[in-house]
Order: sequence, then structure tokens, then C-alpha cells
Amino acid sequence: MSITATTLSGAMTANATILTVASATGITAPNFQTASGITYLLIDQEKMLVVGVSGTFISVIRAQDGTIAAAHTNGAYVQSGLPSDFRKYQEVLGDELITLLTAQSFKRPAINLIGTADAIDPSIPANYVVLGTSAIDAMTIATPTAAMEGNIIEIMSGSDYVHTLTAATACIKAGVAAKTIITWPAYQGAGVVLRVRNLGYDLYSSGYATNGGPVILS
Repeated sequence: MSITATTLSGAMTANATILTVASATGITAPNFQTASGITYLLIDQEKMLVVGVSGTFISVIRAQDGTIAAAHTNGAYVQSGLPSDFRKYQEVLGDELITLLTAQSFKRPAINLIGTADAIDPSIPANYVVLGTSAIDAMTIATPTAAMEGNIIEIMSGSDYVHTLTAATACIKAGVAAKTIITWPAYQGAGVVLRVRNLGYDLYSSGYATNGGPVILS
């Protein structure tokens, strides 16, 4: 099962064990004897285990896998999926256990781009490196959906060309008005980190090589 997305139909306190959603599609009541129908929810940074479903009213056990129970606002995005859809990465350092939680993937694999019109897939959290050494790569990226909420996409230049990234809509959030195009300086090491939030891209960070100049948004 892939992750599905909906929204909260009402605010949720940090102690609440029942929430309401706009749609319960993909959210199932579990049978713990057969280990079937087990569904987790991810709201903001909190993971919850579903223990009952009655229409759009969902009963949950809060703060799963080291996440912290917190209040969530009306309209907050709710991602649902099987245990295998939410991977947990743990690293033991001395006596400390650090738990890292993410939907789909925490580790972002490097994907090398060598074309002149590469399409970035925002459904895959990944680290893209633009390696085209003979021409500009005029990249494109789709407008993100609710199911992609929280995905982080890194795009770095590995060549000395003025690469561009054009979004399908003005959904790159930077400044007063959302932008459509990101233009890289013609230097290796320039890059951006985009984070999907509320059907758009936050410019999480941007960097550039020494004396290379910044990326430009338009």
C-alpha cells in the first residue's frame, strides 16, 4: 500500500485519542491477531497507530516510535499507510538511542542528471546532482500533492552551466509572491533544498560555491 493523504476536520489536542478526517480512504481498523489492517498516521512530526475506525472518526494511540504527542490544527495534513510505508532509522551512539522517522525515506539517494530537460519527481525525497557538462539542463518539476507533504528535495549543480528548474505552477515560496523558476549560477556547488509544504515548495536553503553567486528565483 502506498501512502494516502487527507486532512484533519478539526483541531486535535496533545491528549486526544480520537480525531476526525476529511476522508478515511486507506485508513483501516486493525486485527492485531492476524496482523492485518494495521495503519499508521503521520501528522506533522507525530506518528500514531490506528486502533479503530468509525466513518471519519479515527481512534489512535499517540506518539509512536519515539515521536512526541503534540496539538495539531484543523486542516493539518494527515498521511496514512502500512507499517512498511513508514520506515524508522535508528542509530545507537554510546548509551543514547536516536530515532529518526520519515514517510517513505529518510535517506535521500543521489540521482545524477545528465540530460538537457530532466524532470524532477517530487514524490521521491532525493538528492539530485546536475552533471550535464556539455549543455544547460532545463529541468522541470510538478506541483506537489498532499501525499508528498514533508518531502525534501536537494538539487545541486555539478557543472559550470546556468541550469534552470521550472515548476508547473507558481508554487516555489520565496518572498511575497510564489515563484516559478529557479536559475543556477554557472558554477559547480550551487544548489537548493526544497521542502514540500501545503501544496508548494519552501526554499529550505540555498547555497553556492565561493564567488559563484546565488541562485535566482523568478
